[in-house]
Amino acid sequence: MTAEVVALYLQIEALEGRLEIARSSVESYRNSLEFVMGRYQSGLVSILDVRQARRTLAQGEAVLPALRRELGTSTQQLHVLVGDYPLAVAPGSSAVLDYQPLPEVPAGLPSELLERRPDLRAAEARLQAANARIGAARAGRFPRLSLTGQYGYSSSELSRLIEPQSEIYQLAAGLTQALFDAGRLRAVEDEARAAYEQAAADYAAAVLNAFFDVEKALLTRREELERLERLRTFRDEALETQRVAQNRYVQGLVDYLTVLNAQQTRFQAEDQVVLVGLAVLTNQVALHRALGGGWADPGPVGSVGSTRPQSPAPIAPVASRPRAGREPTRSE
Repeated sequence: MTAEVVALYLQIEALEGRLEIARSSVESYRNSLEFVMGRYQSGLVSILDVRQARRTLAQGEAVLPALRRELGTSTQQLHVLVGDYPLAVAPGSSAVLDYQPLPEVPAGLPSELLERRPDLRAAEARLQAANARIGAARAGRFPRLSLTGQYGYSSSELSRLIEPQSEIYQLAAGLTQALFDAGRLRAVEDEARAAYEQAAADYAAAVLNAFFDVEKALLTRREELERLERLRTFRDEALETQRVAQNRYVQGLVDYLTVLNAQQTRFQAEDQVVLVGLAVLTNQVALHRALGGGWADPGPVGSVGSTRPQSPAPIAPVASRPRAGREPTRSE
């Protein structure tokens, strides 16, 4: 829940930043159109430059409704997520256009951090439950007799069991049924063992998926940070290229199409910086989520049971299995 709220908030901030960039680009295209119109009326440029300026302005204005719609939808989703009425608030100014360096991920994070993940704890609980059902299924294969009486004395059933008439009765009423159903009860135990094997495989898969989530987040973090740095350089170069192109156009050294390409490249670069910056921050949320929380103060991890799971007694010859609850012995 916390991760989804933070991710949506970051998305809203990024959309406000992109909308601000789009508005700046439209304003720049509008100023360029006025400038080109003045030169056209003075006979310095052809009508082609005017058409190109109008085309670029219309293209930039067409981006605004899509960004406003996406921003409104994201704010509505955030309201619903926190239990409020889905309102689409008006976009405000964004401070997420430039990102501060993120703190470094500490080296040697303990794998015990993953034990806080709800999916691993649920898989562990299912494994322990499946292990306990094996003992219950095994106990069901043996006849049940009362070994003590109502007040703790020897049960009269034991003395009557050795009497000829009662022996026949007891065998017919109790033991015979258990012996006769031995095949079915053994199948029930085998089914419980198979369920344990499935739970063990699910637990192993959940552990591997948890490590995959962490490794993926760490890899994405490294690559996206490098990409963000390169995009910042690209944005700065695009801004300088636009300035040079405009100066050369005023001097009559380049055509207006060169200026338009420089303008579009500059605003696209700024938009990409916001998108990749959002990816960096969202990945930070994904890393915290993969670890089951942060790494500064993990705190105590509550176990599914009263103690940490122990290794079970061998059930079937397998290569390896995760830890589970202790399997009941035959005497139990």
